[in-house]
Amino acid sequence: MTFLLLFLLNWQQRVAYKISGKLDIDNHTLSATEYLTYYNYSPVILETLYLHLYANAYRDNNTTFARELKKMGSYKFLRAKRSARGGIDIISVTNTQGDSLDYEIDETIMAVILDKPLPNGDSIVLKIESILKIPQIFSRLGYKGRHYEIVQWYPKFCVFDEKGWHKQGYHAIGEFYGEFGDFEVTIELPREYVVAGTGLVFDSSLVDENWKRVRFSAENVHDFALVCDPDFEIEKREIDGIIVEIYYTKRFKKEWKRAGDYAVDAVSRYNRWFGIYPYKKLSVVQGYGGGGMEYPNLVIVGGGEDNITRQFELIIIHDIAHQWFYGILGSNEMDEAWLDEGLTSYTEQRYFIDKYGINNSFFKSNLIPELPHIYINKFLYYVTLTNQMERPILTPASDFVEEPIVYQSAVYSKPALFLRYLEGYLGSATFDSILRTYFEEFKFCHPKTEDFVKICEEVSGKDLKQFFFDFLHTTKYCDWYIKEITKKRVIVENRGEFLLPTEMLIQTDGTAQLLRIEKQIDTFNFANVKKVSIDPYNYTPEPDRWNNFSPRRFAIKPVLAWPSFDTYQVYFLPYLWYDSDDGFTPGIYLAGAQFIDADFIKGKNQWLVGYTYGTKSHHHNYNFGYQTPLVFKRGNRLRIFFKGSNGNDEMRYQMGLANDRGIPFTTKPMRNLKTFITYNNLKSFAYVDSVDWSKGRYLLFQNQLICNSNHCSVVLNLRGTGNFLNEEWNFLRVDWEFEKKSKFFLPRLYLRTFASKIFGSAPLQERIFLSGGLRQSFITDLFFGQKGYTSPQEHIHIKQDGNMPGYQGYHIKTDGLFCINLELPEGFPLRLFGDFGYYYDTARWQNCYDAGGKLVFGPVYFILPIINAEKFFPKNWSIGISGMAVGF
Repeated sequence: MTFLLLFLLNWQQRVAYKISGKLDIDNHTLSATEYLTYYNYSPVILETLYLHLYANAYRDNNTTFARELKKMGSYKFLRAKRSARGGIDIISVTNTQGDSLDYEIDETIMAVILDKPLPNGDSIVLKIESILKIPQIFSRLGYKGRHYEIVQWYPKFCVFDEKGWHKQGYHAIGEFYGEFGDFEVTIELPREYVVAGTGLVFDSSLVDENWKRVRFSAENVHDFALVCDPDFEIEKREIDGIIVEIYYTKRFKKEWKRAGDYAVDAVSRYNRWFGIYPYKKLSVVQGYGGGGMEYPNLVIVGGGEDNITRQFELIIIHDIAHQWFYGILGSNEMDEAWLDEGLTSYTEQRYFIDKYGINNSFFKSNLIPELPHIYINKFLYYVTLTNQMERPILTPASDFVEEPIVYQSAVYSKPALFLRYLEGYLGSATFDSILRTYFEEFKFCHPKTEDFVKICEEVSGKDLKQFFFDFLHTTKYCDWYIKEITKKRVIVENRGEFLLPTEMLIQTDGTAQLLRIEKQIDTFNFANVKKVSIDPYNYTPEPDRWNNFSPRRFAIKPVLAWPSFDTYQVYFLPYLWYDSDDGFTPGIYLAGAQFIDADFIKGKNQWLVGYTYGTKSHHHNYNFGYQTPLVFKRGNRLRIFFKGSNGNDEMRYQMGLANDRGIPFTTKPMRNLKTFITYNNLKSFAYVDSVDWSKGRYLLFQNQLICNSNHCSVVLNLRGTGNFLNEEWNFLRVDWEFEKKSKFFLPRLYLRTFASKIFGSAPLQERIFLSGGLRQSFITDLFFGQKGYTSPQEHIHIKQDGNMPGYQGYHIKTDGLFCINLELPEGFPLRLFGDFGYYYDTARWQNCYDAGGKLVFGPVYFILPIINAEKFFPKNWSIGISGMAVGF
């Protein structure tokens, strides 16, 4: 009975493939004959076998893959030509006697109906002839120029286990699940091609003067991939008896010179930490699919190394870690993606700590503040948690398609953080033993979540069921804080529902004790408590660590510092400027916040104060600002803000509410509504151009609604004042703005439509300017004045109002305007612009137009008008800075 039970519970299917294919680089096809052997070790009699035809995902816009791309807002494949797409055509399916077998194809799944049932302990051989149409590279399988990445390309058996057939299709998010087996693959291709593949090459010979035949053999793998390119060069390394081959094209030789070092660094560490890589060879291959992708014995890495970041190293060591957590431990990447991506993300996090120290940085330069790898994982977890976007980790991968950032957090970042917590909680030696035992017990198998949990409990001797249930099946969180502290007593409490026992360091007179907190709320009695730190070694994932310390942590930092997850930081920025009115102007700006507060990022009590002094004019200038969230939950973020300035003979004070609606990082509409009141008082024309400004004071009421959706935005702005502060001014101004970046009609076209009308009498600075805005942000006020050569309306362009830079220097303002701005090609450094419209000039409507060139360097752009309605080569060139509206 025991033997029968073990048989029923411990079985795994086995497969074997013998494939012969020929690559046609002129037509981008691969014709193949495939012999597939299926071994039925299950207790079930099988009448139908199911196979993946992943390439069919690239057929048209009606596939699951295409529909999911549309939900994600990705249109490259959707607008591709038919000739750029792909698919696999099945020519025939027969048995060993040559009899045709019936089959049915449902997009990326083929069901083969057997001519007789397949009992336990028996096997069957199928022969499938097919023609693969290779698409351009959109996702994984594809070509670019003469480069081919032949992956997910052949009819491949679906996994059959105790849950039945796993017939997941090809999705925009999520990966794969395959049966272990043996491969013998023969590929014919032009003789100049260099080919990398799964397994080992056991024969390579010429067919004729133009073609060669390469034979591969691979054992105990669950997939087979090929990458070929006529320009590949090969660099060979060896580590622990394993051959590591690096494939890169000649023009990327410089960017790939350290790829071998990174690969060796990764393999040597993973061999020690988890278990010896059991294959003879590993290939690291340059690709064009973007990022990286893992296959048995082979990883594909896009691009090359840059001089600023460690992104290239990260991709290599991440995908090599997948050789253990995916390649050897073949978990279901669709239903339990955390078992490969989570463990791999933990591994890359550990790699960077081991190699570069706990304060390792994503950036190479010491001039950029350190950005540890673990900080990036914490940030993703923090954003999804505080925005209430989280979903349970064991959510199927394809269910995250409308919120990819949640997939990134749930499957990569959050597991990496919690596995590190488990390492700290159980101890490094115990956790290493868990990982090695897990590897040895389940290599070449399909381990599931319950298998990993079981190993953790057996090795550690602890009951971890509740921990893993809360971690994997819920979105509960842990949030320790110091509830009460006196000289003799400390009370700590977990505000969350996820209990993660942690350590607490208590310092008294001359002594320090490290204690463990095991309950939701706990009390500790001491004599003369001086200092308390919950989780002093930073192992426990929490959304709020600022309340883990008494006294609270505080630091003064230069403005170029990343926000801290546990320290209230004050940033300082020395200021020095020069202009003709004030002369040299030194000053200081200070800003403080609990983290940073902006849109979808939740901070608290964010403030800014600034002071500058004009050495020539002897003027003192003051600035201040404050904002904090009142409501912060899924799809709804409400903040109160105050800001003001007093200087340059002008006073401005503003207060209001800002409400952001919508789910960040999705294609769903986003809305921002601001309601605020501003007090303005211009005392003289000393710092402004009198042609654009009116002296006096007034109270401005304003409502602004911004709606963003699918590469377009609509802005409705209402502002006005009554005559209770100044009898001269009483007006209402209505603005409407529409922006669109075209994806289908005239791709790369930027279109902006603007219409505005003023009812009543308004001060000059509130009227509608033809060339662009008069004032936009903190940055423009800080560095550019309102008078002279480097002022708006002269040589500084602000993308507001009419946005017609051909009229810079004309100072045209109006009470009515309608215009259309065009620019192309959007996204390129060199662009052409053209604008036309009508504005109200005294008693009649006047037409206007302009055109010219625009040169863009990141956020900075230079505009040279060629023509406007009055003349060729109008008055002024101008420069601008994109995103100048963003202040602290």
